[in-house]
Amino acid sequence: MGRDITQCHPRLQAAATKLIAECAKRGIAIKIGECYRTVAEQDALYAQGRTKPGNIVTNAKGSSYSSQHQWGIAADFYRADGKGAYNESGDYFNRVGAIAKQLGLAWGGDWKSIVDKPHVYLPDWGSGTNILKKQYGTPDKFKSTWGIAEVPDQGVVIRDTIPIKTSKTKLTVMASSLIVRSTPKGVDTGQRYKNGDKVEPIEKCFADNEPWIRTDKGWISARYVQGWVLQNGRWWYVLPGYTFYRSSVENINGRDYCFDREGWMVTSDRITDNGDII
Repeated sequence: MGRDITQCHPRLQAAATKLIAECAKRGIAIKIGECYRTVAEQDALYAQGRTKPGNIVTNAKGSSYSSQHQWGIAADFYRADGKGAYNESGDYFNRVGAIAKQLGLAWGGDWKSIVDKPHVYLPDWGSGTNILKKQYGTPDKFKSTWGIAEVPDQGVVIRDTIPIKTSKTKLTVMASSLIVRSTPKGVDTGQRYKNGDKVEPIEKCFADNEPWIRTDKGWISARYVQGWVLQNGRWWYVLPGYTFYRSSVENINGRDYCFDREGWMVTSDRITDNGDII
């Protein structure tokens, strides 16, 4: 199986490095194991416990691109203190999962079936691969969108440029004065948005790991806006500091909205008859 993190999404690579460092600060030694998997590797893993010896460890078929590992957005970690790679004593994996979520990753330990405590992933496309399959079709096509570019003469690394939209109420500027730049972290255009101004986003990206949003005037920091964001066909609500609601019910403009653990607004088609969120 693949253990080369460099084959994974650039943002996952950065997050995995941070995760190892943050865990080390707290006396928790981990290393990254499983990363990117090919179709054949995933199908072989799926066969375990079914047509081949062993226990069932995954419900994801490789031939249907159903594993996050095939899309380069997930990695598995293991215990590296000499007490057994998957020894859970001392609440080891739960502690790592909590740190991962603080860093903006999602954790397989929160899943109901199959619970996967050594698994972390980028939450942008939900807890499965349906959104990725619908939007990109294949992992190769998805990889072609990762595009790492540098802004000329600035050395700014730009990643994850994604088209986004908002609701009729638009995004509200929360800063007293918000600079409009020619590019993410680029030249000041001289234009400003003021507190309370309404802006309509066109796309977003990360520049040197800082979030940016493009409007019809130019690029602004995404840390100083608030409102609904439509991304990949699903809604979330951005708050100042580029945070968002998750695992909660919030009253927004007089109406209650439910958000799942990854920040996506829950719609009726995601609620089962017994009230569980899927």
